[in-house]
Amino acid sequence: MIIDCHTHLSRFGHQGMSFDQIRNHLLADMNEYEVDCSFVLPDSEPGAEVADLNTAGCLTRGHAQLLLLGTACISTLCQSVIESLDVLAAAGEIIGIKLYPGFELFYPDEGCCHGIYELCTRYDMPVVFHSGETMAEPWREEYNHPREIARVAERFPALKIVVAHFSQPHLGACRDLLLWFSNVCADISGLAHPDVIRTCGQNAIMRSLEAVAGLCPEKVLFGTDWPLCDVGEHLRLVDSLCIPQRSKRLILVQNAVHLFRLG
Repeated sequence: MIIDCHTHLSRFGHQGMSFDQIRNHLLADMNEYEVDCSFVLPDSEPGAEVADLNTAGCLTRGHAQLLLLGTACISTLCQSVIESLDVLAAAGEIIGIKLYPGFELFYPDEGCCHGIYELCTRYDMPVVFHSGETMAEPWREEYNHPREIARVAERFPALKIVVAHFSQPHLGACRDLLLWFSNVCADISGLAHPDVIRTCGQNAIMRSLEAVAGLCPEKVLFGTDWPLCDVGEHLRLVDSLCIPQRSKRLILVQNAVHLFRLG
């Protein structure tokens, strides 16, 4: 069994396709690579390129192998939005909440975000932070750097936190964050993309993943950032790590089952 913790229903790379066609393409890729379950992360704002929460909810409904995360645009976050997420969480329609610091200009520990964290804690759901690279605008990484996520981890010790993309290119800072805080994990989405390998270096990526997986294999989750990134390349990345096979199974499926309470 394989669980991909990080996908989007996105027109990037699928120009001219409808979201229904993109979802079907995701399902086909899952079948090709024997991925049993994918988490769909909506965009925090309605737009033409990436499915937002309402759209993604309609597209995933009825497909048991596609599980949905909630999201919120922090600049327009209000009590009614939190109440809507509460309804979705109570109904089991979302399994976590994704936030986009960096793409949106907010720091994760700002007070306006605390209602989201309290909601996630109440339902024992993870919050997933975009972290690291922000489409060739490195100044935005100030908002989502691991040190900013550490402030949330310290303030909310019962909150489950997932750092997306292993915060690349800040691999070392993410490694230290994972090893220091018991409530923080990271997914590997995007780390096998050729551009990321050129930026970070294959050896640095391998060393960072092996350092965490060697000490705390329960801290690493498999994810791809599909459709921007290739599923097969990320599977090969996990397979190439010099860690026990048991640890690879934790990364590919068991950590996600435990963290997101998939049963």
